[in-house]
Amino acid sequence: MYNGNLPTRAEYRRSHKTLKKHFYKRWWFWTIIIILLLAGGGILGMQMTSTGPFTQTEKQTTKKKPKTKKKATTKTGVTLAQYKGIFLDQNSGTPSATVERLLGKPSATSTTTSQDSKTELDTWNKIQNGQLGSNLKVTFASGHAINKAITGIKVKRSKTLGMDEYSSVQNGQSEAVIMANLGQPNGYRESIVDGKNVVELTYSSGVSGASGANFIVNLTDGSVSGKSQTGMK
Repeated sequence: MYNGNLPTRAEYRRSHKTLKKHFYKRWWFWTIIIILLLAGGGILGMQMTSTGPFTQTEKQTTKKKPKTKKKATTKTGVTLAQYKGIFLDQNSGTPSATVERLLGKPSATSTTTSQDSKTELDTWNKIQNGQLGSNLKVTFASGHAINKAITGIKVKRSKTLGMDEYSSVQNGQSEAVIMANLGQPNGYRESIVDGKNVVELTYSSGVSGASGANFIVNLTDGSVSGKSQTGMK
């Protein structure tokens, strides 16, 4: 009971003694909490590898598989150059054994005998860059090449060959002029007749007209000596 007297110094201190603050109200406690949260976030944002941690933002490099080089395909078959390399002559033409050694064994062989003279016709069916049914035929007399023909050569033409191109072929023109005006033919035939070199150039692809339209240019000793056409328009 209050008696109107002032409290003593000791009583005043006891009645106004400050209570101790709880630890969670201290500034250093929250400072530690913040530091731990920041550290924990950094750890969660990292992954472990065999060599140590790295952050998720790092890019993983993958090794590219080395590109495998395509094997070059070897072209096989008789070439136009090989055809042109066969020399024709009754007595000194390219021997059949030499042709077979260069081109391989023929696909087919047929022989005929007339007046004690043996003639052999050899056929090679595989022509490099050849159409279906392309072939090379060489006729041998007494073992020497006297006639040859190659057919079905594929030719990519820049223009269609029509009657205007056919009409441009004139007697006396050289083979070089024909090639310049018409391009490469699809077939060649060559033989020796009465000591003269006779050549037929056959044009069968890119020719205007009915199906199978074609024309032939004849040359004797290198100059145009005639021509003929089938199915052209």
